[in-house]
Amino acid sequence: MTPAALVALADAADALARLARAAAEDGSVDPSALVPLSAAASTAGTSVRVVRDAIRSGELAAFGRQRDRSVRRSDLNAWIESRRSKPIAGADDADIARRMSRLARR
Repeated sequence: MTPAALVALADAADALARLARAAAEDGSVDPSALVPLSAAASTAGTSVRVVRDAIRSGELAAFGRQRDRSVRRSDLNAWIESRRSKPIAGADDADIARRMSRLARR
């Protein structure tokens, strides 16, 4: 590559980084925006296959044709929340204190 092409490439990368930073700081996301399945899977932290299975089972509504499927961002966020695992109730502090005092007596 020529030096001029490298400089142009670096300028384009800087501009893209500025746009990405501005989008990340903006934080305003349209809940009715459509998200492609690959981006939806990335947002959900899962695979595209799991997202497609959720669409097939009716857990998640999809729009578009088979190849160009998208999901609404608000539907995706609701689906992610529904998949969140609930915390398991464990021993409370009083129980832990009681057990620790019993061990200390031994």
